[in-house]
Amino acid sequence: MSLKVLDLFSGIGGFTLGLESSGYFNTVKFCEIEPHCQKVLNKNFPSIPVVADINELHASVDEYDVMCGGFPCQDISIAGKNAGIINGKRSGLWGQFKRLIEEGKPKYAIIENVSALLNRGLSKILQDLHEIGYDATWTMFDSKYFGVPQRRRRVYVVAFRDGIPTGTDFFQLAERDLPQCRKKVEAVCAEFKNNFKEKTTGRDISFYTYQRSNALAECGVSSTLAKRDYKSATDLVLDDGCLRRVIPVERLRLQGFPDTWFDGCNISIKQQFTCNGMTVPVVKHIGELLGEYDTI
Repeated sequence: MSLKVLDLFSGIGGFTLGLESSGYFNTVKFCEIEPHCQKVLNKNFPSIPVVADINELHASVDEYDVMCGGFPCQDISIAGKNAGIINGKRSGLWGQFKRLIEEGKPKYAIIENVSALLNRGLSKILQDLHEIGYDATWTMFDSKYFGVPQRRRRVYVVAFRDGIPTGTDFFQLAERDLPQCRKKVEAVCAEFKNNFKEKTTGRDISFYTYQRSNALAECGVSSTLAKRDYKSATDLVLDDGCLRRVIPVERLRLQGFPDTWFDGCNISIKQQFTCNGMTVPVVKHIGELLGEYDTI
C-alpha cells in the first residue's frame, strides 16, 4: 500500500518524482506558489491538484502519511541575506511547514535545505519537531554520489511521529563510514570526468568552473546549480571545442529529470533556469530507505 504524500514547496516536482520512483509513495497534493512551476507540475502530474499558498493550506489527521518539502533557502544560504529561519521572510516559511505537520500528524516528514542549514537553523527545526512530538534524524547528501555530475550538498531531515527505535541507523551512517564505502565514493567521482554526454549528439562535454580568482578550471562535475546562473553562469562547458553555458536540458539531467520535463509547459528560458530544486536520485534513495523502514 502506497504512502500518501503532501508535497510542499513543490517546485517542478523533484520530490514527488524521486519518491514515486522508489515504489512506495503516491503524491495526492502539491503546494507551489510560482506560476511557471505550477505549469510544469500540471503538465507532468495532471491528476494531482496544486495549491498555491501554503498559508491557506490545512491538513486533517491521517489525511497524509508523509509531508515533504524543501522550504525556501534564501535567508539561510551563504549567498542570501542571512536573515535566518526565524526572522527571514522566505525561510521563515518553515513555520508553516511545522504547522501542517502538527495539524496533520503524518507518520513521517522529510525536510530538505542547503548545507548552510547545519549552522543556520537545523537546531531550530529539531527543537520544533521535538515540541510537536516527532523524533528526527538527519544527514547531508551530495548529488555527485548519486549518478549525476553535480556537486550539490543538501541537508535532509526525516522526522518520525512514532519515534525511532533504539539502534536504528536510518541513514546508514555506520556503513557509509567504512573505508570500502569511501573508496567506492571516490571512484564514482573519478568516473564523471568528461563523460556527461548530450543524448542527442553523443558528444562529450567538460565542465569549467569559475574559481575565486575568476580563472576557469576544468572539473569533472558541475558546481551547484543556481537561479542566478541565468545572469552570471558559474559553470561553462567545453563542447566541440567551444565554451558555452549549461543549457536547460543539461540542467534537467544534472538534477536527474527526463529531458522532456519542460516540453509543452510554455515557460521561458529564464524561468527554466530558476527550476533547480531536488536531485531526483537522491530523493529516490531516501524514499527507498523510508519505504523499507515502513514495511518492517
